[in-house]
Amino acid sequence: MKIQLTKDSDALICLLYKSYLESRNNGDSREDSKQFGNIPDIHAKFVPNWLEEDVLDCCFELGNAKLISYISADNTASYIKLTNSGIIYMESRFENKVNSVLDYISKIKNIITPF
Repeated sequence: MKIQLTKDSDALICLLYKSYLESRNNGDSREDSKQFGNIPDIHAKFVPNWLEEDVLDCCFELGNAKLISYISADNTASYIKLTNSGIIYMESRFENKVNSVLDYISKIKNIITPF
């Protein structure tokens, strides 16, 4: 099955994967590197120009695609984590190279920082 994502969700998974790779390169454990907190954390750290509700919607989309996992409560997502399936998906796209991810992110920068 081919994974299809909206451009916003694709941009967000790329940002999360970039953070995962940087964390691993800094010597952090796989488990710690896969953790991203909750919607306000992701919003503040990765896409502060987006609305939090758009971050939530993208996380729901990424969760439906099994690229991230989270605990859902009170119509939000907490304990957001990159899944092994998400890592495999991104490794197959970018060959586990931060520079490849950075190049792609620079190409889609208008999605990450609209207006």
